[in-house]
Amino acid sequence: MNPRQRLFLIALTLLVLATCSHGIMRPIKIGAIFHKGDEDHMSTFLKAISETKYEHLAPAFEFIPVTKYIDANTDSFKAATATCELLEEGVAAIFGPASPHTRGIVASIAARYEIPHIEYVWRENEGLRAEAEEDKNPSSMTINTFPDSEMVSQAIADIVDSMQWQGFVAIYENDDGLSRIQKALTLKRKKDNPITIRQLGNGPDYRPMLKEIRSLSICNVIIDVEPKNIINVLQQAKEIKLLADYCNFVITYLDASKLPISEIRNGTAANITGLSIRENDDIEGIDWIDSAILYDAVFLLHKAMETLNSRNIDNEESIMIDPVPLSCDENQKYQAGPNITSLMRELSKMGKITGIMNIDEYGRRRDFNIRILDFRPNVVQTAFWDVNGLHLIRNEKELENYLYKSIQEKTFKISTREGEPYVIEVTDGSTRGVLIDQKRYEGYCIDLIELIAKHLGFKYTFELIPGPYGSYDPKTKSWNGLIRRLLDRESDLAICDLTITFARESAVDFTMPFMNLGISILFSKPEEKEPNLFSFLSPLSADVWIYMATAYLAVSIMLFVQARMAPGEWDNPHPCNADPEELENNFDLKNSLWLTIGSLMQQGSDILPKAPSIRMLASMWWFFTLIMISSYTANLAAFLTVDKMDTPIKGVEDLAKQTKIKYGSIDGGSTAAFFRDSNYSTYKRMYAAMNEARPSVFTKDNKEGVDRVMKSKRQYAFLIESTTLEYQMERNCEIEKIGGLIDNKGYGIALPRNSPYRTPINGAILMLGEKGILQQLKKKWWQEKGGGLCIKDDADKSVSTSELGLANVGGVFLVLMCGCGASLIIAIFEFLWNIRKVAVREKITPREALMAELKFAVNIWAVTKPVKIAKSSSGASSTEGGLGRAASTARSIVGSFLRLDMLDKFDNSNNRSNDRKIN
Repeated sequence: MNPRQRLFLIALTLLVLATCSHGIMRPIKIGAIFHKGDEDHMSTFLKAISETKYEHLAPAFEFIPVTKYIDANTDSFKAATATCELLEEGVAAIFGPASPHTRGIVASIAARYEIPHIEYVWRENEGLRAEAEEDKNPSSMTINTFPDSEMVSQAIADIVDSMQWQGFVAIYENDDGLSRIQKALTLKRKKDNPITIRQLGNGPDYRPMLKEIRSLSICNVIIDVEPKNIINVLQQAKEIKLLADYCNFVITYLDASKLPISEIRNGTAANITGLSIRENDDIEGIDWIDSAILYDAVFLLHKAMETLNSRNIDNEESIMIDPVPLSCDENQKYQAGPNITSLMRELSKMGKITGIMNIDEYGRRRDFNIRILDFRPNVVQTAFWDVNGLHLIRNEKELENYLYKSIQEKTFKISTREGEPYVIEVTDGSTRGVLIDQKRYEGYCIDLIELIAKHLGFKYTFELIPGPYGSYDPKTKSWNGLIRRLLDRESDLAICDLTITFARESAVDFTMPFMNLGISILFSKPEEKEPNLFSFLSPLSADVWIYMATAYLAVSIMLFVQARMAPGEWDNPHPCNADPEELENNFDLKNSLWLTIGSLMQQGSDILPKAPSIRMLASMWWFFTLIMISSYTANLAAFLTVDKMDTPIKGVEDLAKQTKIKYGSIDGGSTAAFFRDSNYSTYKRMYAAMNEARPSVFTKDNKEGVDRVMKSKRQYAFLIESTTLEYQMERNCEIEKIGGLIDNKGYGIALPRNSPYRTPINGAILMLGEKGILQQLKKKWWQEKGGGLCIKDDADKSVSTSELGLANVGGVFLVLMCGCGASLIIAIFEFLWNIRKVAVREKITPREALMAELKFAVNIWAVTKPVKIAKSSSGASSTEGGLGRAASTARSIVGSFLRLDMLDKFDNSNNRSNDRKIN
């Protein structure tokens, strides 16, 4: 025999001896009061009493059950009578009753005679605390082994708070249920997130109330009803489709694991959370939480009395635990009663079913664990609650795996609306895109959902929703459009050019933006002005041109006058003659005009001033022409290469200041809401102007807005989101964007509130953005699919800015032609005037002189022209040119066309030195 076996035999011998010294299995009566209908409690009590004798190998006493039945609605007198009868039986403790109408008198009598009174059902803390304060002793005779009501209420509130519900509906059946959810009802929440409370009412048909809840579009529900009614409520909620996807239910009953909730949930996607304090499910026949707690309470009492009995053996002054018959007419008390309740508070007994049971000084069970169960196809514990709060026990990886698995098994219903380029009908009869309502559609959003679905592995179907995107009507307090579908839980996702706004996000959830944008101003391009034929005159104003012409004439005259005054400008015409009779001045009026015009044209002149005063005047003129010509040249480039367009507005501020150009947006869209809800005075003023305009400046969609801009002839501007504007500008070259972005926002995928799928979809969008797929997708639908029509025009225009067309410089050509024509006319007049002089001088007819001069002019081979000198009538030689050179014979006009050798002989005989050749 080993030492362990030897010690065991010694202990067993001592236990048997101790038992024999105090009597073998002496009976101790335990009383209980039940109501009619508490048969389950009755059977559990008897079962527990029977099984306490197996707690020890050699028990010192045996519990004997003594039960009394009374009506639940009976008066206090009958309850007191039943209690007194139990005292006369000599019971050591009294269990029950469960009814709030009768347990008060039983607790009062038990406290008077110091009989331990044990409760096992829900009871408000105020009752226990009031009784303890009334007795001025916190150690009252009543102990409630049901979890403390205040802590249960806090647990429910913590669980609801962890779910981050914005609003919910609470269904309760009686005052106890309302008390349990009281703390959940007082959780901090936003003002716009209401809490609706409904009492269950008389059954068995609860559908009217459940339909009312469904019409509220709130699918977060707390159910606190009697456990026998929970299944009926859930079943009827399933029938009216309240037990649907994105609906969340919390069952406050503390033994939800014993209810067939998973069976009801089958075929639905609702999230049902249940609570349970049951730690052990091996004991058969105990299906209700009250019965389980009653079972554990019997064993707690048994342990306390065993402990007290053991202490009696060790101490000389022992307190006998054996009760004696008492009478309600006497003041005799149960001697061991206070010690038993004190030990029950001191002991930490692990209940066989409901776990640890610690009782405080007021008789409340303050230490217990609540398991948080998720009723999926298989019941899964996700967390637990204790005195330290809520604790998650499932790691993120497990939750993520379950979520992704549920996504792959789900077919998402996606709501959208038609609009380029997000959802476009396929009209060429091809099979690309997706089928929606017997028609095929394609577009940016269709491709985006396909990419997300491929990444997450889910299936999907589309539905087309006409009407608005989704706006809130404060009069009806309801949403419309796509948001309405999500609130009614008719759709899993909503995608289109749906802007993320504060109002919408208060009703539904949004993913991270898949496209960023802002509000822009759409306006029609102005008609390009025809270049002015004399646009080269534009760099200088008409006044400047007049002043320049005046300055030119003034300076020319000053040159002429000052040159005549300046001695340095009078030169000897014959340098070889040291003593000339005459001096000549080069600055006659024609030369003065020639010098100033040559300087103005930056060409200079072969006539230069000599006198200091004339040089000073010329220098000032050259400086003036340098500045003026440089300024003209610099400004000419801008005027000839840049088309001036008449743009009356350059941004939103200009648009707000004027009243001639009307402006508007989509009616009920996010753009209109931005101006309506803005606190900026300019935007508020703009919305007021839009709202008061007649006819209305709001449109039903973007297409109508663009058409209105095109047809209004620059009398209407459309406030549109920048991405849509970019799309339209790729296809319509007659519109333009004015100014920058007015705000910054984004398009997102909308989901029902608290949708578990938002995080996976966010991850997919983030992945697509990091890989550049979103940008490629935008390029595909904005530019490659029917876009790029205006890119060539813009490129041509950018190239043309470095080139000048004939329309830009046509005036210069015109001036050249006019100048050339004028010079030709002057040349003709000079030619004819010369013909007259020749005819007079040579005494020939003008016709003969004209023919002779024409023949010489057209003879391009003649490079010299002889000078004809006419004879006088007396035969004496005439003086020509003031040079004193005589000629013996006058050369006739006709002789000029004779051979050159004949001319030479003729000249030699008549003093060749007097001939003057004109090159």
